[in-house]
Amino acid sequence: MMFKRCPGIRSLVEPQIIIRRCPFCDEEIEFFEYETHLTCPKCGRIVYREPSESCLSWCEYAERCITDLESRGLINKDRAKELRKFIGEERGSR
Repeated sequence: MMFKRCPGIRSLVEPQIIIRRCPFCDEEIEFFEYETHLTCPKCGRIVYREPSESCLSWCEYAERCITDLESRGLINKDRAKELRKFIGEERGSR
């Protein structure tokens, strides 16, 4: 199938928030859709959510895509840094 644009771009520019409950203390935790684990703000334990496939975890052009989005002003420097950190974590875990 041929795409006119990257199908994963929406989640990079406007990530959805996924709400889960901490299994240890029942605190509500907000994950961005590209995050797979966070530290619970209440009890301090690491909480994992079911990972959703993100193009950042498999696409060979992920770094170039982030650079392009940043240069066009679609994401700011902080968001670009956050996404690059995610790429490093994902590739380091393989």
